[in-house]
Amino acid sequence: MRIVKKLISLMEGLYLRLAAVFFFIFFACITLQVASRYIPGIEVLWASEIATYAFIWMVFLGAAVMVRQRGHFTVGLVIDSVKGLPLLILQSVIHLLLIGFGIVMIKDGYSLTVQFWGWTLNNLPQIRQGYTWLAIPTAGAGVILFSLQNWLEDMKSFRKQGKGDAS
Repeated sequence: MRIVKKLISLMEGLYLRLAAVFFFIFFACITLQVASRYIPGIEVLWASEIATYAFIWMVFLGAAVMVRQRGHFTVGLVIDSVKGLPLLILQSVIHLLLIGFGIVMIKDGYSLTVQFWGWTLNNLPQIRQGYTWLAIPTAGAGVILFSLQNWLEDMKSFRKQGKGDAS
C-alpha cells in the first residue's frame, strides 16, 4: 500500500509541475500578446491559441489534483453534521460519483482525442489538436486514482476509529 501511495504522490507532483508549466506558458503568451499590441512590427497570431490550450491543460490537471487534496466542492454543512457509518456512506457515494465522472472523462476524452487527432491548430499547423483533447482523459485518470486513494483512506479511518468519525 505504501508503494501505491508513493506512486500516487509522484503522480500528483507531476500533475502539479505540469500545471505550473502550463500556467507559465499561458502567462508568457498573454504577456507577449499584450506587448505585441504596443510594439510596432511584432505580430504573434499564435499566442492566443497556445494560451487557450495551455489554460485547458492547467485547469484539468489542477482539477484532478484538487480531488486528491479534497479541495473539490463540498457542502460543509452536510459533511460536518454526519458522523460514523452515515458519513462513510456519504463519502463513498461522493467517491463513486467522482470515479464515474473520471470514467466518462477517460472514455469521452479518448474519443475526442482520436476524433481531433488529425486536426491542426489554425495558426500553428504543425501542432495537432489531439494534444489539447488529451488533457481530458489524462485528468480523468488522475480523478479516478486520487478518488480511489481517498476512498480507501476514508474506509481505513472508519475501521481504525471503531465505527467512529470517518473524516
